[in-house]
Amino acid sequence: MDPNHTPDLDMSAVTDAKSNTMFRESTPKRVRFDVPDGPPGSSTSKASVSNEADSAGQPERSYQSCEAGETGEASVEKDGDNDKTPTGPLYMYPSFDDVENIEYYRPGGYHPVRIGDRIGGRYKIIHKLGYGGFRTVWLARDTEKQRYVALKITLADFSKDTMEKDLKILKHLAEHVERPGGSFVEIPIEDFWITGPNGKHLCIVSEVAGPSIAHLTRTYNSKIEPQDARRMALQITQCLAFLHSGKVGVAHGDLTTSNVLLELGNLDSLPQDKLLEILGEPVAEQVRPYTDKTLGPSAPDFLYHSAAMTRLSNFFTGNIIVIDFGNSFFLDKPPAGLSKPPAQFCSPELIVQKQKSRPSDVWALACTIFEVRAEIPLFESFIFGDEDVLESMIGTLGPLPEQYLPHLENEGYNWLKDVEGDGEELGDMVDHIEGILEDEKIALCDLLRQALRYDVEERLTADEVLRHPWFSFQLQVGAKESGSGHDHVPSA
Repeated sequence: MDPNHTPDLDMSAVTDAKSNTMFRESTPKRVRFDVPDGPPGSSTSKASVSNEADSAGQPERSYQSCEAGETGEASVEKDGDNDKTPTGPLYMYPSFDDVENIEYYRPGGYHPVRIGDRIGGRYKIIHKLGYGGFRTVWLARDTEKQRYVALKITLADFSKDTMEKDLKILKHLAEHVERPGGSFVEIPIEDFWITGPNGKHLCIVSEVAGPSIAHLTRTYNSKIEPQDARRMALQITQCLAFLHSGKVGVAHGDLTTSNVLLELGNLDSLPQDKLLEILGEPVAEQVRPYTDKTLGPSAPDFLYHSAAMTRLSNFFTGNIIVIDFGNSFFLDKPPAGLSKPPAQFCSPELIVQKQKSRPSDVWALACTIFEVRAEIPLFESFIFGDEDVLESMIGTLGPLPEQYLPHLENEGYNWLKDVEGDGEELGDMVDHIEGILEDEKIALCDLLRQALRYDVEERLTADEVLRHPWFSFQLQVGAKESGSGHDHVPSA
């Protein structure tokens, strides 16, 4: 099997007119999730400042998009009266943990946002969706087209790089989304630039999506019914097969359950007050300076909790959306540098030999499929990251091939040579998936073993994963299980 082969897609093996799992559904199909209102151990009490308080008496701020033709170079401005960019702490640490790194609110960093701001002249911020190392993500109302959107505002220092890499690939993908599997890729609605106190920021507008699978299962311990999990796994595989196909030729580079979101449908029909009634009003905490100095222009007025998107479970369509193409690359132009996904989704050649490729995408796909179906990670990462995952990998799949041993020495991982594993643990882990039937267990275990081959030349391609009998089993069981005609609609 040649790992560099780029087959075109033939979806006949998985096309099923009755189940219509190949394409997105035009109307929402209710998904059987048992979603609690909050993560285990969470409190419903609000932080120190509510949305009503933070907006009182404050004028609406508007950040217009830059003039056409402006570059995205970060405009590093002085913070307050300082003559240079500050290097020490600027802010007191917030009382809640699930928030972006507050120290990134400085020149070249995050753009300060307040609920009620208008970005680009037309997008009114109404809630916070989340954050990442390079951006914050906001729920906004498009005041021109009267729809809800997700607005991603990139750090100033990373905006030009995002434009040249992420958007270049996404615009390439947009030319091919009509192909099978392409509809599961998050394609931006538009992009534009704004200028703020911390520089010039690339803004990317996308459709609003629900929580990630990782957030649903790890944070909320939600139960995903087997037929829903199998459908999601099929769609993720269709998406990766689309990316790897000859006419597209892109590696995702960071496929994880955190980068697979649940699609939402019919959200625009909700008035804003009804949407906030479901999500809850934004909860904020006032930002305080680290010293007795006043806050400079780089600082936000408040930090906001992210909205609990699981509360929109009645709007889940049953489809997924694959996001975050920041580590993607064209297969014929592999990157010179290396940016790894979380260790739990890294292939051995990616960890040990620093090789990112099409086969490493397939390894991540197998780890994702297992977590979607089992609701737990396949490989564990505790304190030491790569070492923990390699130890878990050996215990689950058996010892690494000899060609990896010199690299273990170079990385200082010699102790892993003494880790024992006979490869039988994978079967035990599949066997312990709640409610799995014997036939599915055999099929899923076979798929995982072939997609998790240490030898990249023996590893399945994404197209071959898509044709595996487990997906045929998925379609047959899905049709049988849906035959009653009764769908449980989870409460919001």
